[in-house]
Amino acid sequence: MAATFIVGGLSAPAALAAPDATRASPPAAAARFQGAELDNLSWTPVRTMGGGTIWMLRVSSDPNVEPGGLYFLYNPDTSSVSGKFAVGDDIRVRTVSDWQAAVFAPDRDGPHARRTEVRYGDPQNPDAARVVASVTNGWISQ
Repeated sequence: MAATFIVGGLSAPAALAAPDATRASPPAAAARFQGAELDNLSWTPVRTMGGGTIWMLRVSSDPNVEPGGLYFLYNPDTSSVSGKFAVGDDIRVRTVSDWQAAVFAPDRDGPHARRTEVRYGDPQNPDAARVVASVTNGWISQ
């Protein structure tokens, strides 16, 4: 039986997920191979309390937004604020004020998770918020 690893909070075959010195970002390669589309996101290792590593998504570059808003996760298919950012591997929060703290595992709850957006603004008025990053999860919800 082939080994599996956790990638972005998801199980993936060892051949796709295992860190490899010859590849700079194996999880990104796995995501491309599986069909996920990342916009201003990259895979990042997060240490677990048990000493292991899981892979989550992180906003890649400064979105250069005006101060005063919050980053939050939004599901455009359901028009709802959904999901939480990770603080370490065990604490989850709905909003963060720093783009570098915008780290999350993609939602994998079936057809309602086809796309996740990181938005900046007021979570109470998500339609007015700016989309700063997104992942299209074709491979996660199939």
